[in-house]
Amino acid sequence: MKHISYALAGLVALASPALAQTKAADEVSIPFVNFGGIDDWRADGREGLYIKGRRNNEWYYAKLLSSCQGLPFAEAIGFKSNPPSIFDRFSTIIVDGQPCPLTSLVKSDKPAAKK
Repeated sequence: MKHISYALAGLVALASPALAQTKAADEVSIPFVNFGGIDDWRADGREGLYIKGRRNNEWYYAKLLSSCQGLPFAEAIGFKSNPPSIFDRFSTIIVDGQPCPLTSLVKSDKPAAKK
């Protein structure tokens, strides 16, 4: 029985780096955020938002670390990027003066039209 447990633990240990690489490979960044790199955004409730990059008109989905209370009603938000003007999963949005850190930024389809 111990041999099976050790074998399973070994398989999990071997698979973990592969899973981490897949997750990291899906993550993207938006360049030139401080120079008009973001064209549009749409809140997805309090847990995330869709962001349209100016380059190639691509959409991205930003998942937030925790609930961002004012996001669904915000008319304007700030994008706090990392040097050199790159918005990625380590960046933050600012809503009503409150920081809302991201945990993930991935490519996405265009969000559904608002009703």
